[in-house]
Amino acid sequence: MKPFLKMLAACGCLAALMPLLSMQDSQQDAGAKSNQLAKNDPFYQESTWSFTILQYTNSRGDLVEIPARNITKLWLLKDEDGDLRMEVLYQNRDYSSLAIRDFSLIRSAPAATAVDVPIVRTSINGMTFPEMK
Repeated sequence: MKPFLKMLAACGCLAALMPLLSMQDSQQDAGAKSNQLAKNDPFYQESTWSFTILQYTNSRGDLVEIPARNITKLWLLKDEDGDLRMEVLYQNRDYSSLAIRDFSLIRSAPAATAVDVPIVRTSINGMTFPEMK
């Protein structure tokens, strides 16, 4: 009798996991479709740039500086009106989505070493929220 109960409990666990597994598959499918949409964008470009400091002007007009060593990946997004947005994934896994007026990449600065940072340029349709773990 006990083996039957163990088998019944295992089947119940599998049945409970099935919706979670299908939800994960649908999220991966959505990510793949979003990535495919972005790559069909004529504005789309991926590259790696070496720089020491990212400077940008935020929507209030303040100049902000971020050391490149703190950045894991950078997305530059153009919306339908031509305005710029920037998404930043930081080394500590923090994430920012920013409305910006302009930006500059400073290649060399005193007492700083240039770091290679992957950068993706795309339209707002290619906006990417990184997987948060």
